[in-house]
Amino acid sequence: MTGLFKWGGRKDEGPSAAPAATVAAVAEPLSTSKILPKLISVLSHVESPILMDLGPVVGSNIAFFGEQLACKIFVEDLFAEVETRARRGAREELAEALVARLARPPASVDGILCWDVFDYLDRPASQALAAHLMKLLKPGGVLYGFFGATQAELKHYTRFIVDDIHGFRLRQSPATPTKRNVLVTRDINRMFEGLTVAESVLLKSNARETLFRKPS
Repeated sequence: MTGLFKWGGRKDEGPSAAPAATVAAVAEPLSTSKILPKLISVLSHVESPILMDLGPVVGSNIAFFGEQLACKIFVEDLFAEVETRARRGAREELAEALVARLARPPASVDGILCWDVFDYLDRPASQALAAHLMKLLKPGGVLYGFFGATQAELKHYTRFIVDDIHGFRLRQSPATPTKRNVLVTRDINRMFEGLTVAESVLLKSNARETLFRKPS
């Protein structure tokens, strides 16, 4: 179910506490982000921005972005759609389901947090989702993506728990196994053709963080 959250004030830093989770307590790897500060910087110049989070509800993330940006946040959890169809063996329905879930007016969102959702999608679903997200972005809006670059069978989903403006912890939860959809830089840029690559960084983990911006 879609969640809407709204904050009224801006602060320099959000809280770092993570919400209680049903996942067993395990070590949570840390990841430094070069892109997150830039996303915050762009959206900080927008009055009451609209942010769309394609991941699950994470209370501390909602608080962080709300306090940083005084924004409205729509949490869509596309990973739930991915898992539902993976369990049913109906991945061919995924493209239509993802687009249907994001039934919002064109040019109505200032920022989109994709996290690593594209790792779990096949090419048709990836292309359909990317095209729809580009329509939802306002001119000048930004889109954040985290793309795995190694072939692997994915057996878990990752929650990105934002600690501060410079990084996050990675919390895992079980997933129906699926092969990662590896997208090289050329594929990623082509999929989001029409947006400008504001920043792209290859991390030590061999994942790529990318920030796209829609021309004003």
